[in-house]
Amino acid sequence: MRSSEDWSRLGGILIAATAAITVAVLAPRTLGLAAGPEPEIITELKSLEREGLELTLPGLPAPLTSRQAYFDRITVRVEPGGQRAEALATLDFTGSVGDTEVSSLGVEQVPFVLQSGSWSPAGAVAPRLAAVVVALEARRRALDAGDAEALARLTAPSDGDAGGGGDGGSVRVGEPDLETVLALKRRRYRADAWFIRLERDEALVTEHWHLEGDLPSRPVNQQGEGRLILVRRGEEFLFSSALR
Repeated sequence: MRSSEDWSRLGGILIAATAAITVAVLAPRTLGLAAGPEPEIITELKSLEREGLELTLPGLPAPLTSRQAYFDRITVRVEPGGQRAEALATLDFTGSVGDTEVSSLGVEQVPFVLQSGSWSPAGAVAPRLAAVVVALEARRRALDAGDAEALARLTAPSDGDAGGGGDGGSVRVGEPDLETVLALKRRRYRADAWFIRLERDEALVTEHWHLEGDLPSRPVNQQGEGRLILVRRGEEFLFSSALR
C-alpha cells in the first residue's frame, strides 16, 4: 500500500510529464507566433517546392504541373487584422500543361490566409503565372478555332480606347499573319512551348508554335517562333502589341 509520500511523488511525476508534453506540442506554435507569420509562410512555400506544383486552371486541357519550381527572395506582407498575408517572391518554374512545355521566371505574389492557427495559400500558389498561362491557352484556342472575336477580347485596350479589341495585332503569330491563319481550312494551331518572363505589370512570352491547315492553293504545315507582350489588368493578363 502506497504512502501519502509515494502518491505525492507519483503526482509530481505525472504533472511534470504532462507539462513536458504540453511544451513539446505548443512551443513550436508559440515560437512561430512570436516570430510572426514569415517563417511559417516561407516554410510552406519551400514545402511546395518539394511536393511540386499542380494547378487546375479554367480552360486548360490538363493541370499546369511543375517538374521543378523554386521560390526565392521571399518577403511577407501581413494585412491589417493579421488574418491574411501576401508572399512576394521570385518563382523559377519548369513544367508543362498538356503537350505544351512551360518555363517561367519572374515575380510572383502568393496570397495566404490564417486558418485554425496555421497559414496556408488562399487559391493558386502561383496566381500570376496561372493568369498568364490561362491567357495564352485562350489565345491558342481562339487561333485554332479561327475565332476573331475571341482574339479581340483578349487584347488590352489601347490608350484612349475604353472598349478594347483593337485590330488584333497583339495576337498575331508572327508568320504567317493572322489573316492567313483565319483563312485556313481544317486548321490546327498548337503551342509546343511557352517561355515566360514575368515582370511586375507585364509578361514577355516567346511561343514556339505549329500551324497546319489548307489554303485554296496549297496545304500549310509550318513551325515558328512568336514573341508576345501581356499586360496586367487587375487579376488577369491581356495581350498588348507583339514584339517585332
